[in-house]
Amino acid sequence: MIDFWTRAARSEDLDAIAALSNAAFGGPDEGRIIRQLQADGDSLASLVAETEAGIVGHIEFFRILIDGKPAGAGLGPMSAQPGRQGAGIGSYLIRTGLEELDMLGETIVFVLGHDTYYPKFGFEAETAKPFKAPWSGPHFMAIRLKEGGPAAGTLTYPKAFSR
Repeated sequence: MIDFWTRAARSEDLDAIAALSNAAFGGPDEGRIIRQLQADGDSLASLVAETEAGIVGHIEFFRILIDGKPAGAGLGPMSAQPGRQGAGIGSYLIRTGLEELDMLGETIVFVLGHDTYYPKFGFEAETAKPFKAPWSGPHFMAIRLKEGGPAAGTLTYPKAFSR
């Protein structure tokens, strides 16, 4: 049973989102990344899952440059409230976020994550393989939302990920 709703994150949600992400990941890195993406204008879409008690999930999508052009998107960080993980919050946020990116005209989305989780949504390491990134391997995946867009190239991530 879904007992939450989703909406676009608002600026006044930032502290709650950072706290949720830090609790879910066990440290301050993800909260810092989210704050930096917002401050630098690199966020493409930021969605929250909410109940009457507050925010219980969050997903961030950000701009990735491919060969220096704004031609890709990245997924992450994504988090669900500890104690509510495994209840479908992340899955719902991923599906909703990918639909929103598709409507925004994005063609490809990259993620660095669990190689048994993200393939359920269509992410594949093979799709990411032609792209040069700071990392590679089975945890670096991509999904094509529609035809078009670059087939290969060098990815540049926002500076939020370089610290």
